[in-house]
Amino acid sequence: MFPSRPDPELWQENFPGGKLIIYFCSAVRELDFPGYTLVEKKAAESEGVMFKIGDVQSVEIADLNHQGEGVGKAAGFVLFVPEALPGETVTAEIISLHKSHAYARLLSRESSSPHRVIPPCPYYNLCGGCQLQHLSYEMQLVWKQKRVAASLQRIGKIEAPVLPTCGMPTPYRYRNKARVHLAVDQGRVTAGFYETQSHRVIDIEDCLVQHPVNVLAINTVRRVVQEQYSNKNVRTGQPLLVTAMVVRASFATGQVLVTLESAADSSTLSRLKQLAQAISVGLKDRLAGVVLHQMGKKGSRYTILVGQPFLEEEISPFRYRISSQSFFQVNSIQAKVLFEQVTAYAAHPRTAFDLYCGTGNFALYLSRVAEHVIGVDSASSTIADAKKNAATNGLHNLEFIKSLAEDIPALLLKGEHPKTILLDPPRKGCSPALLDAVVAAKPERIVYISCDPATLARDLAYLSPKGYLTQEIQPIDMFPQTSHVETVVLMSRV
Repeated sequence: MFPSRPDPELWQENFPGGKLIIYFCSAVRELDFPGYTLVEKKAAESEGVMFKIGDVQSVEIADLNHQGEGVGKAAGFVLFVPEALPGETVTAEIISLHKSHAYARLLSRESSSPHRVIPPCPYYNLCGGCQLQHLSYEMQLVWKQKRVAASLQRIGKIEAPVLPTCGMPTPYRYRNKARVHLAVDQGRVTAGFYETQSHRVIDIEDCLVQHPVNVLAINTVRRVVQEQYSNKNVRTGQPLLVTAMVVRASFATGQVLVTLESAADSSTLSRLKQLAQAISVGLKDRLAGVVLHQMGKKGSRYTILVGQPFLEEEISPFRYRISSQSFFQVNSIQAKVLFEQVTAYAAHPRTAFDLYCGTGNFALYLSRVAEHVIGVDSASSTIADAKKNAATNGLHNLEFIKSLAEDIPALLLKGEHPKTILLDPPRKGCSPALLDAVVAAKPERIVYISCDPATLARDLAYLSPKGYLTQEIQPIDMFPQTSHVETVVLMSRV
């Protein structure tokens, strides 16, 4: 029995050195006792159920959350269990406690879902890059469709039809980009991704969702850095010159662009050039170039060490130039599906605005259906790439402007009134100021591309009462084996 008004001194006497969270109906008390959570029954009773880290529970999994983790309840308390699937009963150990939920580690399964498959990746249980390899690909597509629909209904009260997710024939080896961390473990250089919910680098020799030339580049850089990291460095504990790398592959040319990240100053530039030269020898004609990204207190700087600072990619019928710091879709195969879907929703406008235009990814495709396309982006390097892409493809109805997307009213004053506005914001979505500017432009159509269903739902809900109706929603699987999903939405002015 627990008192309805717990005495802090009593709890300190009985539970020294921990954190206690007590739920008494709607009241929540937090005392300084980590590791304990008390969940009281719904009725106004004083008898409750207490969990602590290390407890083992049997849990029926009812759903997946937005991160692809199994969701179940134990004694009315929500548990998130990675690698568990709906319909399964599992035994799990509680590893962290929060006010309204807990995270648990899967120990065993009393029953298995018919949609469970064996993950082909040997690092799957350690690496945090993929979340859904244990779920059949067909059901991944179904779940992503349901995830988008649920977010739009729950957050945005949007009831428009959500079409089946556009998937891939072969949902592996699709990523053209990876950011890989380097570390030293007992004198050995490791290169890979962070372990789930940690900063420990999981050393990998292959990644099944990466283009093979990216994997080759990762292994080559690790070997070269290891050769440079001498026994003296090990004894003195000196840090690595290179702390991370970004590898970017071209499906069109089979080449890779390597960007080395370093906090080192100019005094080490000669050593970094030697390292880049050794990488060039290792990769031979598969290497497009090696670029140094130096990060310091005064900002970041990019320096060409070997070769050229860009890649060329082809999304038929267009060719794209992509520099090391420019944004481009990470799935070159599905990019064509995405571009064609956006073009279909854009219809045939006289003028179209492409906000957050990047390297002109969508603008080039829009040029086939619009008389005039204006691309807007705030990054100088990105706009430079976009202009070169338009020139390379011989397109003359494209205009690219370096500007914040929120500043489009200045374009409207010049007489540019778009029939279609394309929005492709970062994961955080659009600001209210930008959405107000879009509404003020009075386009007939808004095409919204989003990689986060939650912020998408929020922004659609903001636009709905301002005269825009959500007509159709198309999820596209740009990130197979992960919980992420890309969504294209068509909104029309009422």
